[in-house]
Amino acid sequence: MKNALLLALALTAGASQAQLFQSGFETWNAGVPEGWGGSKTSTTPTFTYTETTTDPHAGTSAASIHVANESHQRLTTLPLTVTSGNQYTVSFWVRGTGSIRAGLFDNRVTASGYAYGSYVDATSTWALVTQQILADNDYAAAEFIISTKGTTTTPADVVVDDVTITENGAAVPVSIYSIQFTTDPSGDSPLAGQNVLVGGIVSAVDSVTNGATPVPQNVYYLQDAPGAWNGIYVFDYPSSPNHPQIGDSIVLSASVTEYFGITELSNITSFQTVQSGLAPHAPLVILSGEVANEALESVLVQVQNANCTVIPSGATFGKWNADDGSGDAIIGKEMYTTTPAPILGQSYNVTGIVSFGFDEYAIQPRMASDVEIASSIADAGVLATVQVGPNPATEQLTVNLGQAANTSVSYTLTDLQGRTLQSGVFTGERGELQVASMATGFYHLTLRSAKMVKSFGVQVVR
Repeated sequence: MKNALLLALALTAGASQAQLFQSGFETWNAGVPEGWGGSKTSTTPTFTYTETTTDPHAGTSAASIHVANESHQRLTTLPLTVTSGNQYTVSFWVRGTGSIRAGLFDNRVTASGYAYGSYVDATSTWALVTQQILADNDYAAAEFIISTKGTTTTPADVVVDDVTITENGAAVPVSIYSIQFTTDPSGDSPLAGQNVLVGGIVSAVDSVTNGATPVPQNVYYLQDAPGAWNGIYVFDYPSSPNHPQIGDSIVLSASVTEYFGITELSNITSFQTVQSGLAPHAPLVILSGEVANEALESVLVQVQNANCTVIPSGATFGKWNADDGSGDAIIGKEMYTTTPAPILGQSYNVTGIVSFGFDEYAIQPRMASDVEIASSIADAGVLATVQVGPNPATEQLTVNLGQAANTSVSYTLTDLQGRTLQSGVFTGERGELQVASMATGFYHLTLRSAKMVKSFGVQVVR
C-alpha cells in the first residue's frame, strides 16, 4: 500500500524556479493596470480598483481595491499558461482593511475551475503575503487572482503592490506530519494558508456534521502513517463531490486552514482515489489522560481497560467518560453514539479519532466495533498476558512478560513526537526500564514478538 501511495505521489521538483509574472502597478491604461483585467475579473458595481499614489510599497503607484460587502471579488491577470501538477508561488504586499487571498482559474473540473489560498486580514502597515497554488490542468488561458472581501460591518479598502508569480516546477507532496507538527503554543500549522498536495488513507468518515441537512461523507479524517502528528481533518464541503470511504487511499490538493483551534484541509481543488478497501493505519495506544494533546489531534487512537466513570444526560447525552487510571477521556458522539449505552464501572477498549471542538478534546468512535468490553480482547496472543507497571512510574518501569517469558521480545520506548528513547530485547521472565531521567509526561512502550505487536501507554511523573 505504501508503495502504491508513493507511486501516486511521485512528483519531483522542477530544476529551477521561473518568474511568470511581475506587476508593480506602475502603468495604467484606461483605468486598468498593465497585465491585469482578465476575463474573470469581477464586474459588479460593489467592486472597484483604482490607481493610488498614496504610500505605495515601492515605486510611485499601487492598486487600491474596494469591496462594498462581504462577498469576495476578483482582480485577475491577463491569460497565462500553467501546467498541471506544477506549483506556483504568488507573493504580494498588502495594507488596508479587509481580507485578501491569492487564487487561480485553470478550468479544472472541480470547484468551478478555481483554486484559492486562505484569506489573510490586511492591516494598516504593509505586509508581505506569500501563498502557493497548485495547477490541476494544462491551460493556456489561466488567470491568477487577487481575491478580496469586506465584512458585514466594514467594507474592504485594500491596497496591493508588487505582485510576483513564480513557477516552481512540479509540486512536491508534503506529509501530514509536516502540516501538523508545531511548537507554537497556539497549535497553528506552520503551513497555514498554503495550498498543498497530500495523500493518505481515510481513517474515519463523519457524515452527520454541518447541520440538519448534511451532505453524506463530506467530512473525513486522513492519515499517512500511524502515530502522533500524522492525522488531519478534511472539510470537503459543500462544493466538492468527493465522498471517500474508510480504507480509501486518496491524493488531494487543498488549503491548510485553522478553524477554531483545529488544523484542517479545505478548499479541495483536486482529488484522486488511488486504491480502496485498505486497512486504515493502526491506532496509537494511549492513556486516557493524554487525550488533550495537540500531537494527537485527528489521529486514530485506542485506550485500553478504561472504566466508564461518567454518563452525562441532557444536552450532552451520548457522550461519556472513560478512565484507565491516568485521567478521564471524553468519548463520542461526533460520528457514533455508543449503543447500547455504556455501563458505569465497566471496563472498555475504545478506538477512535481524537477530535477538538468547543475547547474540548475527545475520542470519537467511528462504529459499534470501536467500543468493546475490555475482557473480550485477546488479539495480542502471548503478549496479551504482559503486565507493565507501576503506571504512572517515577524511577523504574517493570515489564512482566507472562506467557511470552523466555522468548525474544523486542521493545521500543518513544515519546509523543515518535522519538525513540530506549530500545532493546527482553529474553527472560521480565525486564526493567529506568525512567528516572525522563521528564514528566506520556510515553509509548511497544513490544514485538515473532508474530505479535502490543503497545502500552506509559505515564512518567516526577
